[in-house]
This record gives sequence, C-alpha cells and structure tokens, in this order.
Amino acid sequence: MSLFRTKEWWRTECGNSETFDGQSLLVVPLFGEEKRDIIIVASHSGNLRIYKPSAQWIDETNSSSGYKFTDLMIETKIADCIIDVKSGKFVSGSQDVRLGVLMPTKLVVYGVTLTAGSTDHGDRCLLEVAYEHELPRFPASLIVGPFGAARGRDFFCVQCIDGTMLFYEQETHTFVQPMKNRLLPEPIAYAPKNDVFVTTNPGWCLECYRYQNIAEFGRTAEERMMKGEDKSLEPDWIYNLGEAVLGIEPVTLTSFEVGIVVLGERNLYCFRDNCTGVKYAKRLDYTPLCFHAYVIEPDGKLMVLVVADTDTLLVYEGTTLKWSAQLPFTPVAIARAHFQHLEGVIVILSEEGRLEACYLGAEPSLFVAPPIHRRGFDYKAAEDELVEMRKITKSATTADKELSPATMESELLMTIDISKDLEKAPLIGENEGEQDSMCRINIEVSSYTPLTNVEVNVEVLRPLVVTNGYHVFPALRERQVIQTTIYINEILPPLSSEARITASYETDNGGLRVLQKPIQLPLRMMLRACPPETNASFSVTIKCLDPLVNFSQLFPEFIVDTTQRPSSNALGLRVLNTNHVVTIVAGASTNRYRVQSNDPLSMTLVLQQMVTRLKSRSPGNIVTSIGQNHLQLVQSQVEAHFGSRQRVKAISNEIALLTTQLRNIERKILQGIRDRNVRSLGATGLPVLLESTYRAMFSHLQELEAAQVERSRAGHGLQCAVRLLLLLIRPNVNDEKYAILESAIGFEPQLRNDVDWEEVADVALFALLRVTSRKPENEPSTRQLTWNKFDTARDLAKLKKRLVHAVERLSKPLESVQENEADSAE
Repeated sequence: MSLFRTKEWWRTECGNSETFDGQSLLVVPLFGEEKRDIIIVASHSGNLRIYKPSAQWIDETNSSSGYKFTDLMIETKIADCIIDVKSGKFVSGSQDVRLGVLMPTKLVVYGVTLTAGSTDHGDRCLLEVAYEHELPRFPASLIVGPFGAARGRDFFCVQCIDGTMLFYEQETHTFVQPMKNRLLPEPIAYAPKNDVFVTTNPGWCLECYRYQNIAEFGRTAEERMMKGEDKSLEPDWIYNLGEAVLGIEPVTLTSFEVGIVVLGERNLYCFRDNCTGVKYAKRLDYTPLCFHAYVIEPDGKLMVLVVADTDTLLVYEGTTLKWSAQLPFTPVAIARAHFQHLEGVIVILSEEGRLEACYLGAEPSLFVAPPIHRRGFDYKAAEDELVEMRKITKSATTADKELSPATMESELLMTIDISKDLEKAPLIGENEGEQDSMCRINIEVSSYTPLTNVEVNVEVLRPLVVTNGYHVFPALRERQVIQTTIYINEILPPLSSEARITASYETDNGGLRVLQKPIQLPLRMMLRACPPETNASFSVTIKCLDPLVNFSQLFPEFIVDTTQRPSSNALGLRVLNTNHVVTIVAGASTNRYRVQSNDPLSMTLVLQQMVTRLKSRSPGNIVTSIGQNHLQLVQSQVEAHFGSRQRVKAISNEIALLTTQLRNIERKILQGIRDRNVRSLGATGLPVLLESTYRAMFSHLQELEAAQVERSRAGHGLQCAVRLLLLLIRPNVNDEKYAILESAIGFEPQLRNDVDWEEVADVALFALLRVTSRKPENEPSTRQLTWNKFDTARDLAKLKKRLVHAVERLSKPLESVQENEADSAE
C-alpha cells in the first residue's frame, strides 16, 4: 500500500448493475486533436456512453468542479453486449475518425457527428451507422491499424473465441487465418511501425507475425487445400516467456524505434522494435491487474502505469519505480488522457462501472505521530506491569477454557434420542440384509439465547456410516430436530460403538464455542448372541480383584436372546458383518475372564465393552496380561499394511511408465501423420504397440483399484490391532504413560503415498524411547529426531522392535527396565 493517494479530478457512475472489462474503456481524440480526448465506455449490457469532461480548477475551494450532466454526450443501447470498441479511419475516402464496435454477431462502424452549441444545454452529438459486417464466428477482441503499411486507412482484425483471425479492409472482407495450436483467444497487438502482429500462444511464448506473411498465407489457403497441402502459419519470431501474458501494447519511442511492452503475471518486459530481443525486464513482487504504456515528449521516456491487486498505481520509467499512489477502487482498465483544462490525466474504470479521472497528488495520507518526550524508563515498574498483564491474560484464557459443559448446554441445549428399535440396513453382502442393524437417532437443538452459524456433525468409525450427518443453521431462532441413521456398510470388524456429536456455534458477542457429546449405540446393531465356541486361536485374559459379575448384569441385552441358562459361565457373541464369534468365559474358581476368538480383530469391540463395563462396577480393580501373541498381532498387521502400500506404489510406478510410453507412441504416430506417412504406420507396428499399451494400462488401473481397497482394509485391521493392544495396556499403566503411547501409535492410518502410519509411528516411538530413557537430563542426545521413508523390510523391523521396547518400558516401572538404550533406539 502506498503512502500517497490519487487526487480525484472528475468522476461518474456508468449505469447500474452493468459489468465492464479491460476492453470497455477507450480514450481517443474523436473530434480532432484540438478538441482533446473523449472518454468512450462500452458495457457488457450493450450500452455505449461518450463523455467529454469539462472540469475546471476552482481557486476558491481549491478543488475541481467535478462532473456536470453536460459531460455525457451520448448514452444509448446499441446491442445486447459490446465486446470491444476501437477508433480509426474506417470509411473509404474519408479521413474522419469513426468507432468500430464489436458485438457477438457483427462488427458495426459508427460515425459520430458533433454540432457545437445546437441545443440549449450545449453541443449535440449524433451516432450514425456507416456499415457493418456479419461475423461467422463468435468474436473475442478487435485489433485495428493500417495493415500492410496503408496510408490514411485503418483495417480490422477480429480475433474469434477459437483463436481464428478475420481480416476486413474497411467495407471488404479479405481473408480468414486460423492460428496454429490455438483453442482460445490470446492477447494480441499490432505495431504499425514494423507492420507486425505480436501475440502469445498457449505455451506462454511470445510470437511475432508479419502482416504480409499472414495475408499471403490466408489468400492462398484455397489453393493449398486444392493441392492437398496441410501447412500452418509459422511465426517470424518467437520468444519463450514462461508465464501467462495479461496485455501487450506497442509504443513509439522515437521516429525510428518502436517498443513492445508486455505485462506478464510476474514480470514487465519491453522488447525492441525488431522483435528479436529484450530491451529490459522488471521483476514484479505483486500481482498486476492491468497496465498502460506511453511516451513523454520530447524526451522520449517510456513510462508504464501498472495497477497492482492492492489497488496501488505504480509508475515506472524503464525498470525504475518513479511513483506509487493508492487508488480509490480496483480498476479493470486504465488509460491516459489530455483534457481541455488538464494534461496527463489518469482514467480508470472499475468492473462495476465507476469511472474516474484522477491525477497524482503529493500529499501523503499518513498520520504523523507527535514526538515522544524523552524521559527515564523504569524497568522495575515495566516488569511488574508485564507480570500483571500476564496474570490477567492467563486468568481470561483459563476462564474461557474452564467453561463448563453445563454453561455451554445452557447456551445450546442438545437432546439426543436413540431409538431402541433397530431397522433393516442396506445390503452389504449375501446374508447381512436379513439382520436389523440400523439405528435411528433424533437430535433436538434449541437455545434460549441468539446463536449464529450453528453446525452439528455426527461422527462414527468404520465400518459404521452416518446418513445426513452434517447440518448448518445460519441463525438458531427456534427448536430444530435432526434425524439421522447409522448402520454398517462394510464387511469389516467394528472398532467402537461410540458416536460423537459435535456442535459448534457463535454467540452474540462473537465468541466461538464447541460442544461435544459422545453417545453409545446399541450393541445389538453390531453383535448378536450365539452359542459359545470352545476352541479359539486367540485369547485375552482379564483379572478382577472383585468377585466376577454375571453375564446377565454385564451384558443384559444379549441374555434375553440366548437359550443358554443365565448362570452359564460362557457367552457367545457373533459379529454381524463378519460372522466371527467372540466367546467370553468366566472362571469357575478364579476371578478371571477369558475373551477368545478365531478372529482377533473382531475382539476389539467386545473387549472395549468388557473393560468399560467392568470399570464402571469396580474402578481400578482390573488387571490385564499382555503376551507375545498380542504384540505379534500388531506386527503382522503392520506388515500387511506396509505390503499393501508397497503394492500400490509398485502399480502406480508401472502406470507412470506406461503413461510415458503412451505419450511417446502418440508423438510418433502424430509425427507420421504430419509427414503423410499414414500408410507406413502399420509397418512400424505403432498401432499394435498403442493398443497393447492401452490394454496394459487398463489392466493396471483395475489392479490399482483392488490394491487401494486392500490397503484400506489393511489400515482398518491395523487400527483394530493397535486399539486392542491399547485396551490391554490401559488398566496396567497410569494416565500419563497411556496418553504418551496412544499419541504415538493410536491414530488412524491415512491414504497417503509417502507418509503414513509407519513413518509417523516410527518417529513418535523414537521420541518416546528417548524421553523415557535412563540417561541423565543434562546429557545431550547423540541422535537427532529425523523422519525416515519406509522402503525396505529393515525399516519395518526397526519399527517393530521399537514398538516392543515402548510397550515393555511403559508397562513396567522405569527402575525395572533392563534393556540397553542403544537397542531401544534401533
């Protein structure tokens, strides 16, 4: 932002609810040099306005007289849309300046007649149609000039939306010239000095075409077509800019030198008149919007006005920034005008139609603070004040953090009703549709105070899904009821029966609040009672210091469904979507429970419910045992997840190689077509190779889809195994140790290519082992915390070893840890 602001000389509004762009503004001496410049504004709504500013300086008020209603000479609607407007000598046998107006379907030339003092309020201006051209294509921009070094005449070049150029010599259509490799219009300008067109191509290269070459090529197009020749117009000169171009303007520096100013997205260029080299280039540290280049006579200094995205006008002389000023709005077009009472006025037009003529002021709009009186500084008082301010800040932050749930519930009352009657869920397999496994939830949201931007989100873990789980209320004025359903849609072992409802809202004083409510879903939607199994390959033992609790009290929702006696010491639970049975056996003579199953991943939900319900009856009196099979389960799931990642990576690399091969084959085929060697393509074998490459790519894409699904399943299995291990560790360690281990490994695997569960867990476990080591605190660490990319089985072996060390270290007191620190860091 500049310290200075532009000074308003003249301002008006062009229409209402109309839009304008960079081609809507034209400043030209329409009635001759002695009449000075006229402002012509064309809108996308088809309105054409001609202004003749007559503002004068008033010494009494030290300001400009501003806009007068007589300044608007013409305001008329001539089309549905005006795309571009230019001026020139467009009528044969006449040297008068006419207006060329480009419309979506035609190009119309208007003559503007001025009769001075013919009306009571001033001059009279008439707009008359001279001739028009029907356009065969949709136009995009209009270029005018004395093409072919014509004297006293100006011709038209209409660039169409597909890049095709239509040439008209005043009233006569001459030829059509399609541009090479052009699908969209590009910025284009005409330099009369060298009779060349300068434009850009889609490859961000600046191209120069001589008009004689374009005309000769365009006029002989029919002859080449009859001969069967397929040639395209080649540029006479090309320069690789490497960036998109916003605009091109040729300027006459001297009588024998022309400069071509090009504004890119990051640089400002000036090319020499022979279009073969760069005169200078200026790197821009902002985003430019539009520009205008002009020359100061008689010094021949090239000046460029550039508008930045910060509404700042920057004036450059060559590569030197001479001045900058803040604009009152964001312009889409800028020009320089010479009015009757002021020279060198800057004319800017906004997208909404705000038109202003301004000049560069010299008064900075900067507040100058009064000088500070020198006095002694009391460091002790400043320190006391700083301590007091820290206390106030801490108390305010603590008060905000300690906002009780009751206080938030008084602001946002959220009532949750979980239906006890389950419904049929959508089919996920052959037999699962017969089970009632869908739960309906009603959430009632209300408030006694005005709340805004209320968002309610329902979250569950796989394989559970929520229908219609996100709701937004811009203003909560009355009670709102949200209905949603939760069901299982994948054949995966469930992780948890918990659903989390999060509500965020904004209070009337601008405060942001977040309220979370966890709810427990009915276990009957995921589990069913069944006969227990006697044999199982995986088991977990839970020891209770208190007497065992009967299954009728521990799982009352399943006892009514089973035919076994309530006093039985075994309970079988079948997971609905996987059909695996989890058996809970109560010890006859010992206070122990044994949870067993042939599928260890299906035990996660049952074990979680067991631990939670036992803790609610006898908190702190539960002990679990961790065996090698539990650690091996996590390690096997890590290996499966890592293997699925490697398979996805290998298939992706194969697809990348096939893509490169496909590009090379297509390039060879296109080269053969251009060289008219279509008949010899079959002998080269390229069509057969192309077809086989396509088949291989489609096959690999199907393999990639299957591998990604398998990776997702492996990630879910890894999460189940890790959660099962954390459930076994939780009763044996304190809250601090458990929080450390859970943050290191208890996160969800992400579908990323380079960084996933293995890389993050490896770094976290390394930091955990280093923090919990027996090294003195003042001893510096010999190894830095670095991230390693997993590529080989050796990296995986280090991760599994660190996982074992971390579990052993946190499961035992620190004094009993006997492993070597060097081994733990491996």
